[in-house]
Amino acid sequence: MIETTIKKILEEIGIEKIETHSSTLKEDLGLDSLQMVTLLIMIEDRFDIELEEVDMDPYLLITVEDIIRLVEKYTTERGEEQNE
Repeated sequence: MIETTIKKILEEIGIEKIETHSSTLKEDLGLDSLQMVTLLIMIEDRFDIELEEVDMDPYLLITVEDIIRLVEKYTTERGEEQNE
């Protein structure tokens, strides 16, 4: 579900085709800085999470897999908090 939602978000911001999870956001997919910010905002909205500033560093988010792991980190943490 996370992967599908991320692919839909990328399509909504103008990325038509994602080859693999190792596709780079800037080089392979052509994301510019505005699209990157939009991607992060949409991720927060769709997954109902609030990303910490340190996780919004575009230099740390290189591939589609990095984005998937980021969302998994926050949704897993939220799930653990709700189970306590």
